[in-house]
Amino acid sequence: MGGNESVQVLTLLKELSVLKELDSEYETGSKTEPEREAHRLRLQKHQEIAEEIKALAKQKKNDDLS
Repeated sequence: MGGNESVQVLTLLKELSVLKELDSEYETGSKTEPEREAHRLRLQKHQEIAEEIKALAKQKKNDDLS
């Protein structure tokens, strides 16, 4: 990966790490309605990040084939 893509992936992985930490806290804590909603939004964000990483990997693969 080029420098820019590597930085993007590292940034996304750091964000995933933060989301996982928050989810871990959610699992052990009380589950009020706002906390459930925040958890749902984190799951959605996690999926978006995963898709973004896949897109970057695909772009890298296409760039390598060119």
